[in-house]
Amino acid sequence: MADQTVELFAANDAQKPVIENLIQLYLYDMAAQSKFPLNAQGRYEYDFLDQFWEYPYLILVNGEIAGFCMVISHCPIRERTPCWFMAEFCILRPYQLKGAGRSALFAVLERHPGDWEISWGNDNKPATEFWQTVIPDITKKQTVSFDGAEWASVAFTV
Repeated sequence: MADQTVELFAANDAQKPVIENLIQLYLYDMAAQSKFPLNAQGRYEYDFLDQFWEYPYLILVNGEIAGFCMVISHCPIRERTPCWFMAEFCILRPYQLKGAGRSALFAVLERHPGDWEISWGNDNKPATEFWQTVIPDITKKQTVSFDGAEWASVAFTV
């Protein structure tokens, strides 16, 4: 995407419904790799919004919503504190493979210097391809068992 401006906008409680809606698109995209059940209203169940609502961000490209991310200040996969953890990271399909994700990630890392951990499900091939191209030191990737699943996890310092 030529001449794109990627911005990271700190979300507040007024934007919580926006991110809640975006989570539906995020889970739909991941449904090809991981089966998520729909509730009786036809929505994906997501019980982590309040838990991950510590440092929520909207990702904008040229002023339009292009995704979201949620950062928390502890790393649950490897049980490290203090540590920044990318709890969720979503770039909507029209903005994927055009540099928006990379730009947004680096903006997040700049806002939260220190020890980091980024993890994703081993069965999530699109996430694996993305994170392996943008994480500062992918050579530190480990496989970790957490909550009944296998996760790829990278710890690094910014």
